Amino acid sequence: MNKRELTDDILKELFNISVGKAADMLSEIINKKIVLSVPDVEILGVKNKEFKLNNCLPKVLDGTLMVSSISFEKNLTGKANLIFPVKKMRTFINLCLNEEENNCQMNFTDVDFDIIKEVGNIILNCIIGEVGNFLAIDLNYTLPEVKVFNRIDFSKDIENNEDMHILLLYITFIIDETEIEGAIIIDLTFNSLNELIKKIDALEDKLYE
Repeated sequence: MNKRELTDDILKELFNISVGKAADMLSEIINKKIVLSVPDVEILGVKNKEFKLNNCLPKVLDGTLMVSSISFEKNLTGKANLIFPVKKMRTFINLCLNEEENNCQMNFTDVDFDIIKEVGNIILNCIIGEVGNFLAIDLNYTLPEVKVFNRIDFSKDIENNEDMHILLLYITFIIDETEIEGAIIIDLTFNSLNELIKKIDALEDKLYE
């Protein structure tokens, strides 16, 4: 296994631990078994001319998107975005509220947005908080904001931010045997990415002591 593969594996394990905690919290709140997993993690440079977000997430960037975001700063600076297609989020909300699956209404109420904010808050706080705690990185972060995006507009927003690198996490919800695919995109400045990699390198060194 080369160094890059080991770094990716450590990141994936960290994120799986954190989403596992988030799943436990969500399960308690809605009184249903929720399984969350991160099957893969990628580190991507937005400056790469070949980079196209839609090529990375064809199943997630499907039509209109529901995006819950938090910003963080201090030892790392960036933004974490939890992304689901609107249709998938509608299914998830219906399952949370025990509503019929044939309720496919795409107009979201204040209650719906409150649910999305709470889900985003739990998942993103668990992820950023767990990584910060495990790697001893101090972070301050905001409350989540929820927005609805056209797929093209969201992709351009990410791709045009050339000063950023991103961690791309594929994420899967399983609730009531229904599988819902989404993603988490963590934007990081170049210096923040280097700091994160440096902390992981130190962790790798300890593994081989």
